[in-house]
Amino acid sequence: MALIHLLLTISLLWLNLLGLGLLLRPTVGSMAVARVAGVLALVLSFFFVEHFVGLGGRLWLLPVSTAISVWLIHRRRAAVREWGAAEGWFALGFFYCLLWRFTFPNIDNFGERMPNLMLIESYLTGGRLPPMDRWLPPFEVNFYYSLQHYGAALLGRWLGTSPGMTYHLAYCTVAGLLAVCLGGMAHNLGLNKKMRGLIFLVLFCGGSGAALVAWGIGEGLPNVHDCVRFLGGKLTHENLNAVGKTLAGWTATPGVTPRDVPLEPLSYLLMNGDYHAPLGGHLLQFFALLLMSQTMSGAATTRRWEIGWLGATVPLVLVSNAWVFPLHGILVVGWLAYRSLEKERGVWPSAAVGVSVAGVLLYPFLSYFTQQTTSAYVAIQSTLTEDRTPLLAWMLVFWPAVLLILLGWWNRERRSLVLFWGASWILLLGLTEFFYNNDLYGGSYNRFNTSLKWWGWVFTGAIFSLGTINLASKNRFCKWGTALVLLGTCAFALPLGHQFLVAEKIGVGKLTGSAWLEGDPVIKDVMTALEARPDGLALQSGLVMANSQSPGVVLFGRKKSYLGWPWHETTWRGDIPEIQSRLRQINDFYSGKMEQPLAWLLENDIRYITWLINDNVEENSRFAPIHAQIKSGYAWHHFYGDTPRLAIGFWERIETSPVFPHQAHRTVEQPQ
Repeated sequence: MALIHLLLTISLLWLNLLGLGLLLRPTVGSMAVARVAGVLALVLSFFFVEHFVGLGGRLWLLPVSTAISVWLIHRRRAAVREWGAAEGWFALGFFYCLLWRFTFPNIDNFGERMPNLMLIESYLTGGRLPPMDRWLPPFEVNFYYSLQHYGAALLGRWLGTSPGMTYHLAYCTVAGLLAVCLGGMAHNLGLNKKMRGLIFLVLFCGGSGAALVAWGIGEGLPNVHDCVRFLGGKLTHENLNAVGKTLAGWTATPGVTPRDVPLEPLSYLLMNGDYHAPLGGHLLQFFALLLMSQTMSGAATTRRWEIGWLGATVPLVLVSNAWVFPLHGILVVGWLAYRSLEKERGVWPSAAVGVSVAGVLLYPFLSYFTQQTTSAYVAIQSTLTEDRTPLLAWMLVFWPAVLLILLGWWNRERRSLVLFWGASWILLLGLTEFFYNNDLYGGSYNRFNTSLKWWGWVFTGAIFSLGTINLASKNRFCKWGTALVLLGTCAFALPLGHQFLVAEKIGVGKLTGSAWLEGDPVIKDVMTALEARPDGLALQSGLVMANSQSPGVVLFGRKKSYLGWPWHETTWRGDIPEIQSRLRQINDFYSGKMEQPLAWLLENDIRYITWLINDNVEENSRFAPIHAQIKSGYAWHHFYGDTPRLAIGFWERIETSPVFPHQAHRTVEQPQ
């Protein structure tokens, strides 16, 4: 039944997305542009409206939108047949991503998965924006990648899906739209079917130049981590061979600790399970590059709409992935300036309209987002000499992009576009090496976060644009040289495939994302019981200044946490005293050191307190004293154990309201 539900949900999602594209098709030059523009227009419109009035957690618009979509598909069936390839591309991207998400569905403490789910859950409530941060109530969600998570929640509210399934379906939808952009670019540039397959393989399964290098510096099959993370500032491999040791010596700077400067290509983002800001940044990047190719080859009647959408991507990227906002802005403004120099009329006015419309719709969010973000996070500085990447190490990563830029000189068919893209990527590669954002990281990790966000964006953009346009060239040296370079990046496909085959598979097909916790049937029962109860603040122990499994039980129990991951909240908000204060309070409560725990719980409106297996330390000696202090205000729900030595369950605040007078005691066992 779960599989039938998934297929039915995907079918409804697809119908509605196709209908949305057909609705915008008359205003733009291609179905590929319309498919992406339709999603962006819908999300942006609702995002604006809900800053004034929340529309609720369940929108109840699915029957109406589905009926309209079916009518549009029937009425414009000729356009569907003509642009059927766009649907094929969407299917290719969507189901490739779904293969990973279906096989590895856990939303656990790896990377940014749990914070991303929390952000989606915050938006799923459907209240007036900005929503409450469910990891630090009553603070609001006003972070630099809000739009992507709002869009996912809008999808979930439209379809009525659970948070976990919403997470995965949104992930796959972004992948499908990325593939649509790729298909639209290939169509605009006249790429044949074999070359289209190659560029898809490269972008969705290929890596950076480090992927090929990793095969030569160590023994055996390199792992995904070696191919992605640490082949830039320093060389690492589980077993470096003689070549690797020699290269490691050549890339080292005497007296300087090697810097960690990773590059995560698009293929890695699609497999690792993080519905994180770089995905939205890549979608807007691909859309902008598609629009550039469209305006160079499309009809003049739709060009102003397309340029307007290109301008709109600049403010959109600010609220999707602000890290790449300066890079994206340089790329778009550079293109507008270049087209003006080429005497194309109406470029700046059309782009200004797009920027203005998107800016107005985003203003309710930007009015407070820009004030807190600019001072807290933006500190662009020039890279110190000791932090710069050694030239050889840099070339080991970026050689595919460099060669594609050079091969573009032999591309004569679309000379102006090739030259513009080549010059743009040269400029941006230089900027990402000589400048960085001085954030919370330091020492050997000084550029870690910046290179993580910037390098992948620039590298992937260069491969997408120059790889596609060079493969479409009639010059054999340019075309086949590009194909050879791109095949080199596919060395990453083997470690990627190996990862898929050998990685531990827990909860295959369980798109709720909680299978990693539900392996323990008692914990599953606790989460089910929490989810069935009214919303409220909950406590879970085990918080540290790093990724942790806490507060996973509370998150999947659909409850707000008094504090989520403290180090993430510090990253988002700065080192405000509230975060450390709450962390100390929680630790004091669970360690039994708090003098008046009941007063503290009631004062902070705590409704649920979990007591799990990791709390049963020292023969569960802390449980009884804590229970004795809070039992007048909190009822204990017992799920497992004999209580004196082992207890798993949660306390629930005893309500005096007559709305649910028996609920707090329905499954209660008072400890003896």
